[in-house]
Amino acid sequence: MVLDERDRIHLNLQTIRDYLVKGFVGFQLTEDASDPTVCHRFTMTDLKTFQQYKLKVSWSRLGELTNSAEKLAHSLVDTDVASKIREAKGHYWHW
Repeated sequence: MVLDERDRIHLNLQTIRDYLVKGFVGFQLTEDASDPTVCHRFTMTDLKTFQQYKLKVSWSRLGELTNSAEKLAHSLVDTDVASKIREAKGHYWHW
């Protein structure tokens, strides 16, 4: 089945959400798509300490034809994006 770009982006965003919820247990996930032609931003906030971890994902990565949700999920794990976000110490880590 071939997905159009909008459906592919929707599935890829859900894949990233699922990964972040598992990688940042107990954190609140918020999103910002105010720059839709450039990137999608995720912020994970610890509701006890208000410490934040941030991820910025380029739209080209989200909509790329070769990035299926399954491939994206493997890439998130293989790249260890959660650790890289933590190392950014509150600044956006761009992926």
